[in-house]
Amino acid sequence: MMASSLSNGAPEDAPQGPGRFVVRQARRKDFAEAAAVQALCLREIGEGVIPPEALDELTGPQTVRATVDSWQHLTEAGAKVWVIDDLLDMKIVGVAMTQPAADPDAPTPLELSTLHVMPVARTCGAPDGLITASLGDRPAHFWVFKDNLRA
Repeated sequence: MMASSLSNGAPEDAPQGPGRFVVRQARRKDFAEAAAVQALCLREIGEGVIPPEALDELTGPQTVRATVDSWQHLTEAGAKVWVIDDLLDMKIVGVAMTQPAADPDAPTPLELSTLHVMPVARTCGAPDGLITASLGDRPAHFWVFKDNLRA
């Protein structure tokens, strides 16, 4: 994996996205749906890169439940989770999480540790709003699979 840095300027609590898609800070009740979005996106990213049996384990229902538990603990420790709501379908279609960097050698003190957007919302500016809402004006780094060219 490799690290990249991001910085955007918007107030941390500012709703983003005119029209169909709206970005907002997630509530605990959103975690299960947001974790399912992450699993679906990981499955798409991982096909052909991650062995099928490992991908099944990484994106299965038990992992989604474990992700919800993990996010609850991480948010208690300072992480923040943001989602994109699709106002037409009334579903969460994107998720991002920021948290203090765990690696003391990280390029920035803030890590964008989760960023996943469903195909329906990828090309309309909603992902930009998700990144802007998540980071505000703070520099951050993120890790991506070397073969994930879209990232």
